[in-house]
Amino acid sequence: MDVEARHLRALVAIADHGTHTAAAAALRLSQPTLTRTVRQLEYMYSLRLVEAGTARLTTHGEALVKRARRVLAELAAIDRDLTAQGSVRFGFAWLLPDEWFREVRTAMAAMGITVELRRLDDPLAALVAGDVDVALHRNPLLQAPDGITSRAIAAERRVLAISSHDPALADSSPLLWDALPQRPLIVNTISGSTTADSLPDLDGGRHIVECRNFDEWIELVAAGAGIGVVPDVSARRIQHPDIRYLPIADAPPVQVGLAWRSTPTPPRATRQFLDASLTFRQPGKGSERT
Repeated sequence: MDVEARHLRALVAIADHGTHTAAAAALRLSQPTLTRTVRQLEYMYSLRLVEAGTARLTTHGEALVKRARRVLAELAAIDRDLTAQGSVRFGFAWLLPDEWFREVRTAMAAMGITVELRRLDDPLAALVAGDVDVALHRNPLLQAPDGITSRAIAAERRVLAISSHDPALADSSPLLWDALPQRPLIVNTISGSTTADSLPDLDGGRHIVECRNFDEWIELVAAGAGIGVVPDVSARRIQHPDIRYLPIADAPPVQVGLAWRSTPTPPRATRQFLDASLTFRQPGKGSERT
């Protein structure tokens, strides 16, 4: 008996879902069928891949899951390449760069490729999980996950977001990066562009207020829970009656990046999307990380 995709899918499902019941449901199989499929795989190699009576992978099982993910991703890429009408699943958390998406979508439409927009709190996690083909990110990708490549497509100026009722607005002095108002810093920990480590550590005493998405972030700023620092695209396109945006004269720019799975080779439609995206990117705004 040869290894089949169903064997690999069964093992990966157990790794992803943590129980045989949940894994079987995800694959739309009965639990006995799932168990039998994994046992067939174990029999082929004469190895225990899942600990008896549990859903915990053995060392051999964990090693095989890593390879199985790559094989299944390659099979999925082949399947999509053979599809007559191509599509790209594009994940983002908030606000696409000015003009960029319009240009790229127009180029894709001319090639008969559909771009499926998916608004997600954590696009990078969705990319790793295989739920999207390309993810836009503004938070620094200092160490890309295995098989993930990232490249900058734009740089955006940072601005301060502050409650319009904050008395600090009475000070008309220009804002500087190392002299922002002494207020708590509101940080979107999942997809934000400015983290607690981004600001100069003048005294180490600035309080951090954490949230998990852009909607939470903007409402916390509006409520006066603290200040926020965001790309100026927010000031141009997101207006809130209780928020003022102020320029920061010397703030370092935010690097906007695209991330994609480069191993295995992406489907043809994804490669064409990336070619168009990088063609329209602002020149000199970033380098590749693998």
